[in-house]
Amino acid sequence: MKRYLACLTLVLLAFSLPCAQAATVAPINWQAYRSLTKYSAPQFSPDGSRIAFLTLKPDFVHDRYAATLRVVDTRGGAPQALVRGMRDLQMPRWSPDGRTLAFIAKVGKRKSEIYTVPANGGTPRCVSDARNGVEQFAWSPDGNTIAFVTPDNPRVGAKARRAHHDLFDIHDDDYQITRAPAPSHIWLLSLKDGDARQLTHGPTSVLENPPPFAGSISAPAWSADGKWLVFTRQIDADDSDTDQTTIAAVNVATGAVHALTSHGSYEYTPEFAPQGDAVAFLYPHGPGPVSDMDVLVTSVAGGGARDISADMDRDVYSAYAWLPAARGVVAVVDDHVGTKIFVQPLHGAAHALALGSLNPSLVAVSAQGALAFVADSATRAPELYLLRTLASRPVALTSFNHAFSDYAYPRSVEVSWRAPDGQADDGILTYPDDYQPGQHYPLVVYSHGGPEAASTEHFDGGEIGPLRDLFAARGYLVFEPNYRGSDNLGNAHEHAIYRDPGVGPDSDIISGITMLEKQGIVDRARIAAVGHSYGGYMTAWLIAHQHFWRCAVVADGVVDWTQEYELAGDGNLAWTRDSLGGSPWDPRSAALYRSGSPITYAGQITTPTLIISGTADITVPITESFALYHALASRRVPVRFIGIPGAHHMPQDPVHRELYYRAIYDWVVAHMQPSNRAGAGAGAVARADTRRSVHGSEAMMQKLKASLTRSISP
Repeated sequence: MKRYLACLTLVLLAFSLPCAQAATVAPINWQAYRSLTKYSAPQFSPDGSRIAFLTLKPDFVHDRYAATLRVVDTRGGAPQALVRGMRDLQMPRWSPDGRTLAFIAKVGKRKSEIYTVPANGGTPRCVSDARNGVEQFAWSPDGNTIAFVTPDNPRVGAKARRAHHDLFDIHDDDYQITRAPAPSHIWLLSLKDGDARQLTHGPTSVLENPPPFAGSISAPAWSADGKWLVFTRQIDADDSDTDQTTIAAVNVATGAVHALTSHGSYEYTPEFAPQGDAVAFLYPHGPGPVSDMDVLVTSVAGGGARDISADMDRDVYSAYAWLPAARGVVAVVDDHVGTKIFVQPLHGAAHALALGSLNPSLVAVSAQGALAFVADSATRAPELYLLRTLASRPVALTSFNHAFSDYAYPRSVEVSWRAPDGQADDGILTYPDDYQPGQHYPLVVYSHGGPEAASTEHFDGGEIGPLRDLFAARGYLVFEPNYRGSDNLGNAHEHAIYRDPGVGPDSDIISGITMLEKQGIVDRARIAAVGHSYGGYMTAWLIAHQHFWRCAVVADGVVDWTQEYELAGDGNLAWTRDSLGGSPWDPRSAALYRSGSPITYAGQITTPTLIISGTADITVPITESFALYHALASRRVPVRFIGIPGAHHMPQDPVHRELYYRAIYDWVVAHMQPSNRAGAGAGAVARADTRRSVHGSEAMMQKLKASLTRSISP
């Protein structure tokens, strides 16, 4: 492909270009990351004086993350550990009187149950007895009842299974399904007598699988008067139907359920206002679901819903919370190469809070208007912070990761440019630790997944994990482009990927590389492509359409849209259909399933490629990785295929997570040596300056794009 011209804007996050790190300060390393503490689930006590939260430490001996439930005083002081050593400890919630904390955990062979512990310390006590385990829960306003969500009993009983009478119908389910999915329903647990009664029934289900685009699984939410619960209702229990969701309210006394709007799909994450009957929820801005998620507000009685964040022009993908007196919400959003907390009033313009270089990831609001949030930056490990008022400065309440301040970190800048069609893009450029102006450095191009996400300057966060710092310590430039489809530059940028899965994002990334090369800092013979999930898709697409890459890593990468539509779970059937404009059998979209799939062009790949996939991945089935592997191996292209046992879409245990990142790192380093051109193929290195697409030219690619757009237009 011909090199694209781009216009450059460098937005420096410091006042000068990075210099070599002081020799007396060691760069961050693999071993250091093993001691990183992560944070989760901050929750204010009802009086706002304390915050409960979880810390998670990697336990490499038992290959798990050890969670500890802690409480910290908002005035400062050392956090108090309340609960340690319980498996899968999650979701701490204060009782309305502030005397007790409830949480979900596993003990012995039991499935997840609800436990309570005195807020000042004591022995946890199990209060639930859910045969199929507890998925979500919420205290009632009077503290006498807990609403919880649990799956129905299996449709095929134990006796029938023993007799092998266990056949079942399959609908919109993932390819690894082994039994009929069971709906999840709301139950009410009386804390006075321990009795539980089922509140919702039938084939519909409380949402318990990931949505296709944004939104999240969330617990039922109580009204302030305790008469109603609102929840995300899915039309069935099939894990690829998580687009078919509506916000519903159930009457606690009668069990009667009604929808709050007429949308019929793509509604998520309802929250009752702290007073009154207003209900907030998330819904796509439009056009269609390939767009920002906005905050809408309606009433429990139903009727019209009002989009209060339409003018914010940012994606409220999941994390938001009501402000006191129902005067608005706060939301965590991606913004350029960071994340911010935006304050969105019920009426009027939103504004971002002043957090300096901190990038928040979770937020909670007290009844008095204080904010607690977990935050970090590219050079600062995560901690728990407090804003006493919306106008105050953040104060760190924890210091579990203080040792990470002893390391040297590379310097990052935000870069922005325009693709040939005028699309505005940005990304992160990280310089090598030993950067010297005038030198040329190898370049690692890391494409994020989603694509409705973004590369942001978190510490060991996102899909890139520790690789940004480790590649920089190795002497590499690291470029993380936020190509079209990313959610950090507004709705138009996110929607631009609709029915354009490969060609447009390709032009964004390639023009970004060209922009960097014009700075005279890139060793054009040593450029690697790496990506996970949709970033894996982009990597496979890039190496199939350009041949200057020294090596590539496709991790859990989509390569075949038809397989994605037919085999995937976690809502990806809906994602694929609504991103490409129809199904593989729809005349308007059928051609795009083939022309937009990297596997179509895999016969043109010459780049040495590492393929990684989790064996239990239902978001991007491992069958797609098999297809890419055989396409390369059968033509003797250097390729390695690594399977991660039991891993879903990315390893969640510390041992496999480290091995995953080490495999990527080792592959890139091995192929980026100055003299290593084995397997790159004739004319593959960029010194020949022949970045031709497999179709022959940029003009051919643009012609293909225009043809595909016409073929699927309504």
